[in-house]
Amino acid sequence: MKKIIYSLLLVCSIFLVGCFESSTTGNSIIRLIDNPTDKEIKVAIDGNELVIPAKSSVNHTFEYYGKHQLTYNGQSLNFIVKPTKSYNDGFINPTQSNYYIYQAYYSTKGQTRKNEMIKNVKTFQVTINGEPWDIELPVKIINDVFIERYYGKYGVAWSYGINDKLPEQISVEKSTSSDPIRYKLFREADFIDYLAKTDEELKTLQFPNQPKKYADLTKHIVPNINIADIKCDEGREFVKQHLADWNNLFTLKGDEFTKLHSQIISSDTYKKSSNIYDKCIKEKDYTCSSAIRKIDSAFRPIEQVNLFITE
Repeated sequence: MKKIIYSLLLVCSIFLVGCFESSTTGNSIIRLIDNPTDKEIKVAIDGNELVIPAKSSVNHTFEYYGKHQLTYNGQSLNFIVKPTKSYNDGFINPTQSNYYIYQAYYSTKGQTRKNEMIKNVKTFQVTINGEPWDIELPVKIINDVFIERYYGKYGVAWSYGINDKLPEQISVEKSTSSDPIRYKLFREADFIDYLAKTDEELKTLQFPNQPKKYADLTKHIVPNINIADIKCDEGREFVKQHLADWNNLFTLKGDEFTKLHSQIISSDTYKKSSNIYDKCIKEKDYTCSSAIRKIDSAFRPIEQVNLFITE
């Protein structure tokens, strides 16, 4: 097995630009649907067909929060569109193509974050000119249907999106003590072209792509909890209502969805949950605290995303 060790250090002074693949207004979200493939594709959103030319993308407006459906290539999935408190951008990848979050290291003093580079470099099994190779890169490969710009999902929030150019120079404060890192999200063809700037042979580079079927993708659902097992009366009533609110939320649309969602994630609900949790622990009643942890674990991954898959 042949091996390539690849790293890139950009020597620079610095400025930073924003990158967004969507926008949010009121109860609607505009999402980019990307087709990086060499062929035209047809995608249906809530039964409305969209034709996306090869190596192109279209914007789609979700007019309301709540449940929607995506259909592509004979597969369908249900998903929820909702607001978040922070990031509100990302895009839809119906073909489940590979995208690459690349970590670019900049330096003004000839220094590098060597430990960071070593930690973030991964080995990938690829082919070059049809032959197997191992290649080491500071990159994360993702092929989710819904790619969300949120550090909790991928460990980083990219600085530059798929339609932004990775700058050769950025700007930082003079007081910055360490060399900065920026993250660029690439389409596969663009990433290979970027790598091939240093080695023409890399133009034939091929990464593996084995996405799951839509039906096998992780679904976020309301957890099944036996309310009768909760010993504490106050805790039992809270968990019962909290589960009912989540189940009801997935049936609502528009303003009704927004109102209930705001209530569920409100500071008042959080405080009540926290107080009941602490009370149960002090009373050595772990049935209620266990139920609250289970609900929190089920929904924490979707707190800061706009789109997530459900049943």
